[in-house]
Amino acid sequence: MALHWWTLAIGLATGTGLGAIADWQIGPRLRRRSELRALTRDYAGLAGRYAQYRLRDDGTQEPTGRVVEVAWHPGDGLLEASGFQSNGHPEWHSYIKMSREYTGTGIGHYNNVNSIHGGLQQIIYSKQTRSFSVRGTDHTRREFVHCWKPADKPAVTVEPADGHPPRSESGLTRVDTQRMKR
Repeated sequence: MALHWWTLAIGLATGTGLGAIADWQIGPRLRRRSELRALTRDYAGLAGRYAQYRLRDDGTQEPTGRVVEVAWHPGDGLLEASGFQSNGHPEWHSYIKMSREYTGTGIGHYNNVNSIHGGLQQIIYSKQTRSFSVRGTDHTRREFVHCWKPADKPAVTVEPADGHPPRSESGLTRVDTQRMKR
């Protein structure tokens, strides 16, 4: 079978055209999926409950009694943060877009639950302290600085019906934890 230059040219043009169309249609989806996987790997572990502290001008941290619940949405690549008052009523809600370029940083817009007003949040996550540093402005352009630290989980003990010593959530008995402290 003889190869002709025109059949090679047609094959080259067809392959180039189909490759360009495939890259145009499939390439952005693959890049987006890869970016979402990388964001999930970096930020999914940050989900949980955090105690909120107000940073004063002198650098001290004052507990506010409020709690922030953080959840990760892998399909969108967003951290969802919800602030609750000390009595458990919701106060504000935000979606925070985390950065791939500057690891541990993100920006979001929050809305107060009982009004249409809100503001902007800039957050920095510190792996060393396992806390968020939050700087923001409200709708009146007043600035605030908060710190979110992991909330202490209350110790829950389960009383077994089989007569054995009570165990905590980790499965250790009180005797086991006393031995570990020694």
